[in-house]
Amino acid sequence: MDEKRSATPAGAQLDWVDLVHGQGVGARHSTVTAPPGGGGYLDECTPSQLWADARLRELADMGLPRVWLEIAHELGYEPFMQMWRRLDAAVEMRSEAESMIEVQLRRYSSFQRYQRNRFIEALADMGLTGRQIRERVSVEVGENLSVSHIRRIVKPRRVKP
Repeated sequence: MDEKRSATPAGAQLDWVDLVHGQGVGARHSTVTAPPGGGGYLDECTPSQLWADARLRELADMGLPRVWLEIAHELGYEPFMQMWRRLDAAVEMRSEAESMIEVQLRRYSSFQRYQRNRFIEALADMGLTGRQIRERVSVEVGENLSVSHIRRIVKPRRVKP
């Protein structure tokens, strides 16, 4: 006997609405339904992402410190490896123990202070007074500096009181 058991033509997919309204077999008759679109996990995780995760996992498996794992994750695997190779090639970065690289980097706050001081100097070059500079730094940088501190930063220049 060559009879079809499904009301759906061969090769056609059932529409979500058909499933909700009872067409289908077995558990598909359930009144509890999942939201349209599915869980989304498979659509979000591409093979290239899985490969990237595996490569980053290798760095963890070899014992890299957490901070370097976080940096590798933020930069991406290839840029991190490029940075690592560059640091390794720099003879001045090697420690006494040949198997380690010593990285010394100034605190980020020192860079922020440097930028703030260049901002203050630029304002002084524009002819703003110490009080005007103090106000702009307070509003735009979020730091409250004294006028005397501002004068020390721009000491070679003359800042109006």
